[in-house]
Amino acid sequence: MKKIIVFILIVFLYSQDLVDIYRTKGENAVIKAMEKRLQSSKYWLNKLKNTDVTYGYYEKTKNILLCVKEKKVLNVFSYNGGKIKKLDTINVLTGLEGDKEKEGDLKTPVGVYRLVSLLNDVDEFYGPFAFETSYPNMFDRINDKNGHGIWIHGVPLDGKRESNNTKGCIVMQNDKLRKLKNEIDYKNTYLLISEENVLTTDKNEIARVLAFIYKWRYAWKNSDFDKYKKLYSDRFRRSDGKNLKEFLEYKKRVFQSKKGQKISIFFKNINIIPYQNINGHKIFRIDMYEVYKSKNYNYSGRKELYVVVNGDIKIVAEK
Repeated sequence: MKKIIVFILIVFLYSQDLVDIYRTKGENAVIKAMEKRLQSSKYWLNKLKNTDVTYGYYEKTKNILLCVKEKKVLNVFSYNGGKIKKLDTINVLTGLEGDKEKEGDLKTPVGVYRLVSLLNDVDEFYGPFAFETSYPNMFDRINDKNGHGIWIHGVPLDGKRESNNTKGCIVMQNDKLRKLKNEIDYKNTYLLISEENVLTTDKNEIARVLAFIYKWRYAWKNSDFDKYKKLYSDRFRRSDGKNLKEFLEYKKRVFQSKKGQKISIFFKNINIIPYQNINGHKIFRIDMYEVYKSKNYNYSGRKELYVVVNGDIKIVAEK
């Protein structure tokens, strides 16, 4: 009884037309109506009307760092309640021109990364401390890029640095590095690195991607394999190396085993970031927290997708 009262209250607060649907058709009809709205770009456009999505859509992040290699700058932004505020522009050094492909090519990668740790015990060549980035990310690895140790760090403590290029890291003066540490919450920060032209986005694109996420979820939770498979690119690769054919063969078996089961899938803390790349392709990185529940399997944890927008939206990578 308590659950029904809560359900009715949520419906009433959600919108009056859903109350009418509940009144005339019942709670299952309301759920179907809400599922349909979540798959509508129009619904998401309305939700985004007061949100700045220039550098992406974020439900859980506090800072955005934007490095433009050609300009040798790192822009520092705060993000709060859909509002972006520039905090600083820092002059930096980066690696050689072009996207990083392999260990030792001396290039700073182009893409979207997280700051994964603060390294306090570093050689004095790197300044007082360093931020470790998540390069190579999943998208890098499935595209056969390698290397490691891409940091944001300072200059030698003795003040001597012989080159204006780095081995791939982003380097700034030590006073700026200390200021950056105080400006950001590094555990809730995205680092966007572009070569020259920064790839931005708009509300129409973000609304389409959000609607796509929920179309994908709907096909998944209903074990609708025919709809599900159409949402994947021919160039798809999963984080474990499976190509599209291998992945779909596996998912078909899973869907068949789940047919008729009640499956619940929920997403929260969704972040959608325009993926920087030197070819100018419309790619988005999607990070979110997933909760999956079925009869014989439960999971909760991070979900990572990469989608390409080229007319239709297709998933090109998944973890």
